[in-house]
Amino acid sequence: MVNYYKVLPLILLSVLSHKLWAGELKVGKVCPVTYQKESIGRLIFSKPWYHSSRSNAKYIPGDNATGIGLEIHLKNNFNGKTDGLNLADCDRYRLLQIRKTNAKLHQGERGIQIDIPNEAENPFYDNAPLEHGRGLHKTPKDDADKPWQGRFFRDASVSIYDTPYVSDSYGVEGKDLEVDFETCAICERDQHYDLVLSCGTWGYKREYMGGMTGWAEPEFKGVQCSSSASQLFQTTINNSNRVEYSYWIHWR
Repeated sequence: MVNYYKVLPLILLSVLSHKLWAGELKVGKVCPVTYQKESIGRLIFSKPWYHSSRSNAKYIPGDNATGIGLEIHLKNNFNGKTDGLNLADCDRYRLLQIRKTNAKLHQGERGIQIDIPNEAENPFYDNAPLEHGRGLHKTPKDDADKPWQGRFFRDASVSIYDTPYVSDSYGVEGKDLEVDFETCAICERDQHYDLVLSCGTWGYKREYMGGMTGWAEPEFKGVQCSSSASQLFQTTINNSNRVEYSYWIHWR
């Protein structure tokens, strides 16, 4: 005879363990963050997930997937913490991201631009209404485009949660759909030039299949680390028609 009083707690424990495991940070790539050759932290890119226009998100791509998702965290060590040694003399840390795509664009958009809404007052991604967090925080309320349900804790100097997608209607007939990003950790200083600390480039491609199929599910391109911003990043910031920021950036 089955002892249900013993079996039921095991079932509940299994369900709870799976739920907690599903919300854990799955690390895909770690980029070193340095200042004058001293380590001050890490820029952490999660394992990508796949979703269908911000629904049905899974770590394994499905046939109807149109986009990907990543959580990106800047975790500073004691050398880099603003309340630690603070070697780079930062008042706070930010994440700044540019986007490049060959998809059809909305009015006012550019193929290469700072990845922020039109109404944004500064170029950083870690601002509302974009999904972000600072310090010990919970993952965003909206879990429809996340591969987990509910909210889970993350701990970082600054974090962003990005779930880009391109539906077939924005594809150019005969061409693969491509979307690329460059995400950089910024040392923001109130009384001096800001400083780019470290960057990671990433993106995805949807292969053009033709016929009734249109474009295939997204293929993640991986993350490439860099100790400095690319020339494309710098040019995009300097030529932005959305916000004025170039005067305060350290590379000028």
